[in-house]
Amino acid sequence: MKPMKKLVSIVVVALCLLSFSVTPLVAAELPEPSSDEVAADLLFVRPIALCSILVGSALYIVSLPFTIPTGNLNLAGRKLVVEPVKYTFSKPLGELDTPFRLAASEQSKQ
Repeated sequence: MKPMKKLVSIVVVALCLLSFSVTPLVAAELPEPSSDEVAADLLFVRPIALCSILVGSALYIVSLPFTIPTGNLNLAGRKLVVEPVKYTFSKPLGELDTPFRLAASEQSKQ
């Protein structure tokens, strides 16, 4: 009986310690970007992102002899071409705090 109480108390203490490390989810509206953020995104970030599409596409073509035999064609295409295109053309204007929050913005539309 005594070993069972010890086991239960160890489990309870472990669960209490683990519960402190869990961060709560907050369902808050994202603040509207300021005019400075929108201007910086439009004048600096989007042109650089557009250049990254061109560079990524060139790198994708150069990597074809290596990715076709290894079977990593989809991964290379997604990382070098698709993600920069989504970032450039699907990300809401003015959102500069994270690299890519399309999933959050798509969920708010639904």
